[in-house]
Amino acid sequence: MARTESNSELPLGAACPAFELECVLCNKALGRDDIYAGPDDPYGRKGLLVAFISVHCPFVKHMEEAFTALAKKYAGEIATVCICSNDEVAFPEDGPTGMREQGKRLGWDKGEGCTIPYLHDSSQETAREFHAACTPDLYLFDQDRKLVYHAQFDRTRPYRESDAKAGVERHPEIHQPAHGSDLEEAIKNLIAGNPSLEHQVPSLGCNIKWK
Repeated sequence: MARTESNSELPLGAACPAFELECVLCNKALGRDDIYAGPDDPYGRKGLLVAFISVHCPFVKHMEEAFTALAKKYAGEIATVCICSNDEVAFPEDGPTGMREQGKRLGWDKGEGCTIPYLHDSSQETAREFHAACTPDLYLFDQDRKLVYHAQFDRTRPYRESDAKAGVERHPEIHQPAHGSDLEEAIKNLIAGNPSLEHQVPSLGCNIKWK
């Protein structure tokens, strides 16, 4: 596992790449426009949050419950979709079965269809279109599907066994439960109709497991 930061290869203002992938919770293919119709969204939502995650990554495990709570809190304003692009041959736990178990554990399958679609990017083409690099890698798009935020969930990080063995001391502000304050600020900023946040700190997580 390599600690990897998100990059800026998909710049702010860029259009959300189109995609169509199988949802492991709905058991059907869903496209970008099925999840969020942009200005024509029938629910009047103001944006789309795309999250590249995985099942086994400790950085994702650290924030997945807080992420779920935040996505549900703003469900009326922001559409959310999660995508797993990891190589399922090398990492079987990141395949459809593990993804389905994760999504159901977090309650993403509740509601009409599913509350948070969870898509399997088996070809890894969607991850490459987004220039995704790590898990979690978060992209927030506005009503016109233009990128306004590509940065961290918050400044918290998991305190792992490897950190302890390396002599890393617990930091009271960093090694604490995830809360999503950075992403929530970006969502509030988008809903208010303000320009993109100037200060955006890259996400940090496990590298995407490429084939």
